[in-house]
Amino acid sequence: MTACLGIARRAFATAVARIPLTHYTGILALQAQERLAHLHRDPGDAHVLRQALAPFLRGEADFACNFPNYRVGGNASAAALFHGLLPEAREPVARQAELFLSAPRDRGGLVCLPKCPEQEKVWIDAAWAVTPFALHAGLALGRSELIAEACHQALGMAALFRDPANGLLHQSRGFVGPGRFSTDHWSRGNAWGLLALGALAEDLPDGHPRRAEARSAFTDLVAACLRVQGPTGLWHQELPRHDSFVETSGSGVILYATGLAMALGLAPAGAETALRRGLAAFLGYIAIDGSVFHTCVGCLSPGDGSPEAYMAHRHAKDDPHAFGPVTLAFAQAAAVGITSIGD
Repeated sequence: MTACLGIARRAFATAVARIPLTHYTGILALQAQERLAHLHRDPGDAHVLRQALAPFLRGEADFACNFPNYRVGGNASAAALFHGLLPEAREPVARQAELFLSAPRDRGGLVCLPKCPEQEKVWIDAAWAVTPFALHAGLALGRSELIAEACHQALGMAALFRDPANGLLHQSRGFVGPGRFSTDHWSRGNAWGLLALGALAEDLPDGHPRRAEARSAFTDLVAACLRVQGPTGLWHQELPRHDSFVETSGSGVILYATGLAMALGLAPAGAETALRRGLAAFLGYIAIDGSVFHTCVGCLSPGDGSPEAYMAHRHAKDDPHAFGPVTLAFAQAAAVGITSIGD
């Protein structure tokens, strides 16, 4: 039997060893480590998190990025502040929260590509980049306007990109031509949406006017993903197309979101079976040295933004996107009682 927490911890250690944390993929890995530390309250996990975030909080992580909150650790620092794991993050998080409120937006108020805001280029990845940060900063700092913005970004983008035919999300608008949407149902794109909506579903307070809407949107997207689970138990690059390659970063986040839905009492029928199948299949893509296979490399509206263009995109071993989803999936599984997976 393979212990889920062992897999989760090894994945973050591998990320630290092999990829720069000063990149948005490192921000995802940090968020996953914060989730591990919060869920399981192991002092060792919390120590690892504090050590990894310390350079960000000291202002030493100055790197090119679309969202300046990454420079203070992004979602991980805000969540750790909210969860009581990192009180020293208060001032850096508050500073970046102010900057977020004035970030470039499209005419509908959604954050857009900052280098050309007049083109109103919006992509679902941004919902992940800003929603958990704004939500947890708002909750920790008592700033209702940040919580409202978190709701607006995640729910607005989910509505903008949702394909009514299957409930899945497209990735972008404006990147394949002015005002044009990509027509994909990309694995990791849907994962970004799940991370944003999942944060709202879990932590919007009772009585918040958008709590029920957020929970419904999260549940609907989890259910849409479960409907297209691949025959191996994992998910594919173009989710409904099982002739596209198995893609592990999206699969990991979908498994995480399924476990989160179970923990919140929001899971569709058959969720636990789907989760167990997926975790068992995931082991086949994780090597004993921590390497992770079949992760889509950086991908933003390739070619004409069609499903076929996403299917033609390549995957790689140990792509920087690979590690955070592994930690998320197996840490959340352990939290809902799936502590080990049969080899």
